[in-house]
Amino acid sequence: RNILFWTTIASAPLGMIQLLLITHVNRDIGIPDGAFILGDDVVLSILGEFAFLPTLVLAARLCPPGVEAVLFATLMSIFNGASTVGTEVGAALTKYLEITESNFDNLAL
Repeated sequence: RNILFWTTIASAPLGMIQLLLITHVNRDIGIPDGAFILGDDVVLSILGEFAFLPTLVLAARLCPPGVEAVLFATLMSIFNGASTVGTEVGAALTKYLEITESNFDNLAL
């Protein structure tokens, strides 16, 4: 419970850091866009893995003996599938709202 709580608390403000990229505040403080995105992506990915650990531990405790590998593979398939769907929905919304690297006019919708 503590891991899930603290990773959620840490991820919430870190998820908002992308607003600094949109407003180009990162350039004002001397961080290039590429480095800023890479650092943000790495930190949020690590926190996401830590947040997923309690789910895996709970699944391992509830899992009947002998099917641990199948359960783990199923959970990872669902997790990766959801990630892919989220990426594609985000890309579709970006295209639908006509958001480009220089035009963020419809981002507030």
